[in-house]
Amino acid sequence: MIDHSETTQALLYDLQKAIGGEVKFDPLTRQLYSTDASCYQVVPVGVVIPRDVDDVAAAIELAHRHQVSVVPRGAGTSVSGQAIGPGLIIDHSRHVDRLLEINPAEHWAKAEAGMVLGSLNTALRLYHLMVGPDPGSTPMATLGGVAGNNSTGMHSVKYGMLVDHIREVDVILADGSRANFGPRSPAQVAALAQQTTLEGKLYREIPPLVAHYRPDIAARYPRTWRNVAGYNLNYLLADQEAGRPFNLAPLIVGSEGTLANIVGVTLNLVPRPRYTRLMILQFDNLRTTLEIAPFILEEKPAAIELLDRFFMRLTRSHAEYGSRLERFIQGDPQAMLMVELADDDPAAMAAQAEAIERRLRRNGYQGRVVHCTADDEINNVWVVRKAGGGLLMGRRGDAKPWAFADDATVPIDQLPGYAEAIEQACREAGTEASFFAHVSAGCLHINPVVNLKTPAGLKLMQTICTSFAEIAIAHHGTTTGEHGEGLARSYFNEKLYGPRLHQAFREVKGLFDPDNRMNPGKIIDAPAPWTPELLRFNPAYHTPYTLTQTYLDFSADGGFAGLVEMCYGQADCRRREGGTMCPSFRATREEAHSTRGRANALRAAMTGQLGPDGMTSREVFEILDLCLECKACKRECPSLVDMAKLKYEFLAQYLAKHGVPLRSWLFGHIHLLNRLGSIVPALTNWVYRHPLFRWGLDRFLGLDRRHALPPLASFTFQKWFYHRPHPPAATRGTVILWDDTYLTYNEPEVGQAAVRVLEAAGFAVKLMANRKCCGRPMISKGLLKDARNNAAHNVALLAPFAAQGVPIIGIEPSCLTTFRDEYPDLLRSNEARLVAKHSFFIEEFLTDLAGRGELDLKFAPPQKPRHILVHGHCYQKALTGTAPVLKVLRLLPDTLVEEIPSGCCGMAGSFGYEKEHYEVSRTVGE
Repeated sequence: MIDHSETTQALLYDLQKAIGGEVKFDPLTRQLYSTDASCYQVVPVGVVIPRDVDDVAAAIELAHRHQVSVVPRGAGTSVSGQAIGPGLIIDHSRHVDRLLEINPAEHWAKAEAGMVLGSLNTALRLYHLMVGPDPGSTPMATLGGVAGNNSTGMHSVKYGMLVDHIREVDVILADGSRANFGPRSPAQVAALAQQTTLEGKLYREIPPLVAHYRPDIAARYPRTWRNVAGYNLNYLLADQEAGRPFNLAPLIVGSEGTLANIVGVTLNLVPRPRYTRLMILQFDNLRTTLEIAPFILEEKPAAIELLDRFFMRLTRSHAEYGSRLERFIQGDPQAMLMVELADDDPAAMAAQAEAIERRLRRNGYQGRVVHCTADDEINNVWVVRKAGGGLLMGRRGDAKPWAFADDATVPIDQLPGYAEAIEQACREAGTEASFFAHVSAGCLHINPVVNLKTPAGLKLMQTICTSFAEIAIAHHGTTTGEHGEGLARSYFNEKLYGPRLHQAFREVKGLFDPDNRMNPGKIIDAPAPWTPELLRFNPAYHTPYTLTQTYLDFSADGGFAGLVEMCYGQADCRRREGGTMCPSFRATREEAHSTRGRANALRAAMTGQLGPDGMTSREVFEILDLCLECKACKRECPSLVDMAKLKYEFLAQYLAKHGVPLRSWLFGHIHLLNRLGSIVPALTNWVYRHPLFRWGLDRFLGLDRRHALPPLASFTFQKWFYHRPHPPAATRGTVILWDDTYLTYNEPEVGQAAVRVLEAAGFAVKLMANRKCCGRPMISKGLLKDARNNAAHNVALLAPFAAQGVPIIGIEPSCLTTFRDEYPDLLRSNEARLVAKHSFFIEEFLTDLAGRGELDLKFAPPQKPRHILVHGHCYQKALTGTAPVLKVLRLLPDTLVEEIPSGCCGMAGSFGYEKEHYEVSRTVGE
């Protein structure tokens, strides 16, 4: 509930007066921002979504005045808990995201903190430049978060970490004042040190602090260069010893918002390689895999990435990524390496690949080498690799491979012994771990499987955290080489650096933030990472208000709550480019409208954080309302959170309490309206077009008058089918064509074309004359009881044909998806599963025939070459991908077929017609 303390209310009042952006202290928003991509959860006092940098400064100044801590946040992709805290969350990602300048001649760019790294790289393509570090979260992560974490990525062996590319940072200091940290001459440092401001104090005190702790800085930093633990005093010392200008920017990078709030960054850029290629190596032994890596490094590759057997087997079980993995892996190896080469000269890369293979053979490698040189082959491999964390978290059940101790990093010559010690520690603890990621930098992601809902799991977490830290330090490494300290690893900072250097960090923190208001509890003075109150799941966690009696079958997910809990916050749903997920977030950029936001809202409701009526509350309904039910999350979310399914069930329970609105009933039973209207279609269409009728729909049903209703055809498809001349004799057997509501009443010409194609292919086409609507419109409106009745009726008709192997062919993806996705869940019967198994999109069916050489169709050549652009249906993408429709269209002679790189069209059934959704629908479509 809202904190009604005097301090909170005073802060809220002052923020609302001073901030041009949004100020949200309501319970649901606080829950949405209580998690990131980590296993931690801390509910903030409130959230500010600033309109600009002035708002950020005002918010921090007011928080300072009211003695409330501040937590900066971008996309919330941090897996160590850096982006959560009990204070005031400042979300930079929505508005503080401008690209300010690109200087291609000098190879640098400047942008605000909320700009997404992937978006910046897209803008830089024009100049053949890019930001060197490329963390796996590049499509979502903001520059402020990337800088705050000192992010790197799989190409760190070539490009280092972000601190190696930083020129300047613009920050808001703890007292709300502004500063720019960049290279400063001795004269400039002296002048700045004369100021009585907080910035002036830093220029007076930091240089002598570095000098005082010089021996400790020189001796106590880990031997591995890839290290994001502590503060970067070693960079300041290196500048000092090399005679370079004094620059505080490296100290801010990697400080996790504990020293200052980053509002802008200026980065050096690197040339984008014109060509890349990959070498895929398979191994039967993990130690051998790691021992051979140093030999590969001698040939200076751009990256060496590892996947182990655990990860590969998990990948094979995923609909999207399993088929991708099979393109470059054979059998069941213990581990594999992906070696990337990058250059502007393909011939040089080919020579480099040959040199690596020769070196491998000389050092005993006898396995296969797969060379990937085409762009689609290379992209396919990286798509699988970058899905790593999400795929691991896609594991069903309470035991999850959490990333609380996952990225300790050691010198590469220490990797084999380090990995064996980790495996031994996991065996002794009674759990298993997966290994993947950045062999080239000595950074392995290791995710032991732990059930944090049990006391034993909590104890196991403590054992693993402690063991992993000790093993990494014993192998001259660091506790974190990529994901940062946050709540997960700050506790071990003093063990890593020793008491004197840890004291130096404490003094740095004190100079920047004397009142400990900037993201406290990170890097220094941190609680134990296994503190139950900090964990999203702990032994006290329970879901008293989850849905137990459900219309849909959630047993494969461990119940309704189990599917909700599959979301761990990786934030792939916050992508702004590529794929389809999540359309409404792309339109609004609000956390509440991401798949993660909706999952967090449902979890808060299930656990009682929104009160006993949370699961039927208007607040949760409104968050789910903008879910377009596109099912993109079912395929694109690495942990397979099917938000559309969760929404259907929530709506059914919500309507059971609040009643069914007339508009929902009408749209759910659109087949009845179309059937009645088709008795006199001309009159119906005239009424549909009449301004008075459209005004009435707008006024009383909330159907936006700016959208024309789809006209009814002058005759139905079934009427055409049963009154047409005798079809040709069948030579291939029978298929059932499912004539959906829209095909039947609105677009019969589509059905006619399908019949002609199927009959030309030699099939007898049969319709189900007394079938009912598939139920998709009912499902989308939460009318699951009605949908179940329709499903039972249709399955009873179709199951006997499916039992004989008769294919059920559909034109409308929504309908066929209902057969394959919802019917088994609604009916939970073998008959429903049988119908699902024998249901096919028409393009699937035809492509499969063509692939077997059994499709004998002759097409008349066009008068001139054709160019077909394909916009894939969301449900096509979710179930099969668009490859079948592209393949079948490419059977046409003299025709160029291209897929539009697009997402959701924004209509989503009735969604786009509804007045309250009109603007969002148009934004999604655009």
